[in-house]
Amino acid sequence: MTFFSILFALIAEQFRPVTSSHWIRRASAAWLDWVAGEFGGKTEQGASPVGARLACLIAFILPTFFVFALHVLFMLTYPILAFFWNVVIAYLFFGFRQFSHSFTAVHEAIQNHDLPAARSALGEWYGPELDVSELTELEVISLALERAILGSHRHVFGVLFWFLMPMGPAGVVLYRLADMAAERWSKKGDFNLSESARHFFYVLDWVPARITAIGFAIVGNFEGAVYAWRNLTQKWPDQLLAVVLASGSGALGVRLGEPLSEPDSDEALRMAEAGEPIIYEVGMEPTERTMRSAVGLVWRAIIVWMALLAMLTIALWLG
Repeated sequence: MTFFSILFALIAEQFRPVTSSHWIRRASAAWLDWVAGEFGGKTEQGASPVGARLACLIAFILPTFFVFALHVLFMLTYPILAFFWNVVIAYLFFGFRQFSHSFTAVHEAIQNHDLPAARSALGEWYGPELDVSELTELEVISLALERAILGSHRHVFGVLFWFLMPMGPAGVVLYRLADMAAERWSKKGDFNLSESARHFFYVLDWVPARITAIGFAIVGNFEGAVYAWRNLTQKWPDQLLAVVLASGSGALGVRLGEPLSEPDSDEALRMAEAGEPIIYEVGMEPTERTMRSAVGLVWRAIIVWMALLAMLTIALWLG
């Protein structure tokens, strides 16, 4: 049931993608904003640590319990309804097209050598927090690749992992709401609320992030991905997402993130005496061709995990 639920959801999403203006996205955002308004911002200090943790439980657990209760009810009464319920939840929250449309807009502008259009498309994708007015073509490509790699993890591979957990569709809702809250509540200026949401999502995403990194290594440049995973994660401030970005850049054979700083002579001498290996950058500078390769990398990873899920499904049937 799980394999076909994901397959049908992916097919449906290709024809009718769930965009940022879709009702489920607006309803999720309204729910998170309501919870944040009730438990945060009541005082100048914002939510208390206890109130912030309670806000996370209410924002994430209540919708998750509702979805899980319906799933169990359908399984016990009409299993065919449970299958359709799985497809609906997977379609609403499992989204390749939720990030690929923006990436395609940037890619097409780069192909047409239209840097202003590429900057504009990238600015719409990132939002007002990114100033794109002075970005070079190389920086536009690099930022688009980073956003696409993270998007594939948060909207595809991370969701797939939680869909395969015993909670089924409820795990998908839990993961996506926590992801949305970690991003959305960080913009409200409430430290305790944003920290609680980020910590909650960190726990949920620790294993999926590493599975995504393994998938990129399998379908891409394995040695480059493993080396970058082990040595280059310090290039990004978020150490959880750094695992995904480092593995993705290594798998593509390109350099992403801030360039590594060269050690001074004293540090180089100390490393040589201690026998520590020199850490070096992996790959070449990203180009328009890399953007095409990134699409292929994500699709290959999806096909690999779907093939493994199909084999597992067949094995369960035969067993």
